[in-house]
Amino acid sequence: MNAICKPTAKITAFNGPEPTPNPDVSDPKAIVNKLQDTFAKFQAENDAALKGKANSDTVDNINKEITDLKAALDTATKQAARSMVGGLGGDNAAVVAGHAASFMTRARGKKAKVGDPADIEAYQNYVSAFGDLVRGGLNADMLGPDIRAALSVGSDRDGGYMVPTEMSSEMERRLFETSPIRQIARVIRIGTSAWEAPYKSSKGTSGGWVGERTQRNNTDTGKVGIQRIETHEQYAYPEVTQSMLDDASMDVESFVIEDTEDEMIRVENAGCVTGDGVMKPKGYMSYKDTAVTTSDKNDRPWGKLQYIPIGDAGAFPSLSSGADKADCFIDTIYALNQAYRAGSVWTMNSTVEAAVRKLKDAEGRYLIGMSQIEGSLEFDIHGYPIVNMEDMPDLGADSFPIAYGNFRRGYFLIDRMGFRLLRDPYTNKPYVGYYITKGVGGDVRNFDAIKLMKAAAS
Repeated sequence: MNAICKPTAKITAFNGPEPTPNPDVSDPKAIVNKLQDTFAKFQAENDAALKGKANSDTVDNINKEITDLKAALDTATKQAARSMVGGLGGDNAAVVAGHAASFMTRARGKKAKVGDPADIEAYQNYVSAFGDLVRGGLNADMLGPDIRAALSVGSDRDGGYMVPTEMSSEMERRLFETSPIRQIARVIRIGTSAWEAPYKSSKGTSGGWVGERTQRNNTDTGKVGIQRIETHEQYAYPEVTQSMLDDASMDVESFVIEDTEDEMIRVENAGCVTGDGVMKPKGYMSYKDTAVTTSDKNDRPWGKLQYIPIGDAGAFPSLSSGADKADCFIDTIYALNQAYRAGSVWTMNSTVEAAVRKLKDAEGRYLIGMSQIEGSLEFDIHGYPIVNMEDMPDLGADSFPIAYGNFRRGYFLIDRMGFRLLRDPYTNKPYVGYYITKGVGGDVRNFDAIKLMKAAAS
């Protein structure tokens, strides 16, 4: 069956108890169940709102809850087991008191011994402040005076800070919205500064049918060019005091390196979506300003993407206006060559997806379907998955909020050497610096394999 004919996943009507506002983010199964119930409730409320029997604010609130649940599910599946900084050793008061007494005595420069008084409140303040310090980039200057005062209890002559006695060996990591371009693009690893390959900028021509003795004239030859994708360097240089590294019961060095690399990946992802190609990758959305409506069949020039108008400036057309909301999505699917459709995805940010959830076709069927794959939920449009690229624009007049295509054929991400780390304990004593670099490039490779949608009438 062609993917365009894939039936929308059936969701049973919501008739259970009111869902709890915050499911257990550590349990993907619980989030999946809540997401299914909430999605069914959303569709029921939206149907009622279209008939004037429900408040649109209620629909929007449920819609936002679906977006939040999707984010929670993504977090739960990626980080199923995470620990909070600053745990105080469980519920055993005697154990907590022992940790507090031992730590606070040593923090004041004395040798801990049995029977030392337990200043639990001061210890808790220190644990909280230390967690803020590490999460804030190990820069005490950014902390408020009250937090610095708490930290000063454990400050030694080198300016380092003691690590609380009971601390998780894993750091809770704050998650930032990003665009998972590596999940859908083709990634090529090289050992040089650039990647090159030929491309066909125009096709050959046929001289037509001829008879046995018909004269044969010259025909045009297809033109071939060379595409060069340069790699660009991104760097970071975080620093940590040697005292912090020596005293820490957790692996501060690994945390700083991994946290920095995570941020560099987020910057890289944004570049592959919106970058202008100047000392950074060239994102596929950077071609929106030169995009045209010319189809593949009409010899659109190489280097230009095709766009399909949504049908209205800054919004999706309503069914009452005589336009089918689903037409623009079907037009976009069929604008793509059939050979590219297998493996194609829709890309948009989560705000735009929330708007699409409300859309129906002319027969009253919701455009977005939901299917469960290996314990997780996947939203799709006409059978093609939706991938949230948070760096893509919102829905607005003349914006390009949606892209569709086979990105593995259409966008190449070029890796050079991966992350490289230089540990520097000498330049700025008593700090240890971590010089981290990564070379990466990116560009559209096949301009027929990606289509844009423009919020415009034409």
